[in-house]
Amino acid sequence: MAPMMRSYSYTEDQFYKADGADVETAALRKKGMNDLAQRFKDLFKESHKAAETVLDGLSDMRFTDTNRVPFPCQKIVREKLNVFNMVTEARGAEVKDLDGNWAIDVSGSYGVNVAGYDVFKNCLAQGWEKVKDLGCVLGPLHPIIEENVEFLKHVSGQDEVSFHMSGTEAVMCAVRLACFNTRRSKIAVFSGAYHGWWDGVQPGAGNERIVRDCVTLKDLSPASLTAIAAMGKQLGAVLVNPLQCFHPNSSPPSDVVLMDSKLRNTADPGDTYRLWLHKLRKVCTENDVPLVFDEVYTGFRLARGGAQEYFGVKADMVVYGKTIGGGMPNGLVCGPKHLMRRFDPDHPLRVSYVIGTFAAHPLLLGSMNEFIKFLKLESTPKLYESVSSRFSDWVKDTNSRLIDHSMPLRIVNLSTIWTILYTQPGRYNWMLQYYLRAEGVMLSWVGTGRCLISLDFTDQNFADLQERIIIAAQKMQADGWWWKGDPKKPITSKVVSSLMAKEMAYATLVAPMFGSKKSE
Repeated sequence: MAPMMRSYSYTEDQFYKADGADVETAALRKKGMNDLAQRFKDLFKESHKAAETVLDGLSDMRFTDTNRVPFPCQKIVREKLNVFNMVTEARGAEVKDLDGNWAIDVSGSYGVNVAGYDVFKNCLAQGWEKVKDLGCVLGPLHPIIEENVEFLKHVSGQDEVSFHMSGTEAVMCAVRLACFNTRRSKIAVFSGAYHGWWDGVQPGAGNERIVRDCVTLKDLSPASLTAIAAMGKQLGAVLVNPLQCFHPNSSPPSDVVLMDSKLRNTADPGDTYRLWLHKLRKVCTENDVPLVFDEVYTGFRLARGGAQEYFGVKADMVVYGKTIGGGMPNGLVCGPKHLMRRFDPDHPLRVSYVIGTFAAHPLLLGSMNEFIKFLKLESTPKLYESVSSRFSDWVKDTNSRLIDHSMPLRIVNLSTIWTILYTQPGRYNWMLQYYLRAEGVMLSWVGTGRCLISLDFTDQNFADLQERIIIAAQKMQADGWWWKGDPKKPITSKVVSSLMAKEMAYATLVAPMFGSKKSE
């Protein structure tokens, strides 16, 4: 469907009435948008100046900037709300931008920042001290790797470790080695799960290559267990991202999909998924199919031992990344000897080529070693438990305040990972990310879809974050974005879906017949 869908943009009048709002509500929204746009200009002058030159040549940022909001809204939002941000300093749970504004960071640097930026600063500084005499010599290994490997073998429960430069690269390695050593060509993944941007594990949106050796199954479904048993002799691996417990069978949450609140449903993030993983483990064992945990995001965040510890399930191979590098780029694969082998002892010309120039870079090894020291502290497990407990209490208290203020949103969490759910269907839920930014909350490009807190969050950080969420929601509500519709015809999920379907059908099927220009 994606290649067929034609782009279109709202006019300004359509933008404010996308849900069929009345004239008064549309006028209220327009004023609210203009006020918010002026506030952005006042707050982020220097960042906006930098954006004028940087965005023109940085394709990465142009992609994330485009994908913050539903595509019909992008043209007007880009004109009014420039969220390009350059930061110069981190202190505790806060980050300072070019204009000197301090914001509470809930982006977590895409999952890296588990312990707190000050911990990672120390990892980088002390790690460099450990390896600076060697510098950037590659090929030969710094002896500090021995300590790192021993810890990784212990925490993963595996025999061997392979070093890489990103989580995506590590997933590529795990899949290649599993298929090579089982002599099976197919793998299975679960609907909506993200395993990096390699097309071999990304069937669907974002990848236009036809992926024939990757089977997509439904999460939490007995039929999937039956399928694995039936295909067992063809499957080189079953790949699981344990974070899917947060949104089974749905893509990773992003504000771009918040046209309809039904598009972000969160199931019970604990016991239900734990039981499912145990069933999955059983069927993989019975059919001799390697179970691979993609813990690039969950490793060392859900618990010191990652999702394996949190859910009580042992995988056959584990992929790590992000936080374990102590602030440096990394990816790791841990597995048993029989699955990590890159050559066939019976067929010397049959090899599995997995290698990388910067893997096990000395600075990575040094900073990783410092982060491992942090993980080994006797106080660290208690810190995980304490912060997770405090955060769950904060979520309950924040939700109570949201209810008291009649706000159509709720927060749900899995340990220190959290998301905002919307209790009222609407076409503007994604606007909350901009109100939050204006109140000093730093988000990643997926907006309120996936947020994180770090282990260094103080009571003051929690109090400030709660207050900023409440204020942002109040302002958004006052500006008319959560209009409930006419009393005789309230806004429902069905109404929202119908409006979306009609617009898309018109843009794709009708407008081209009359020579309508494609939106920029």
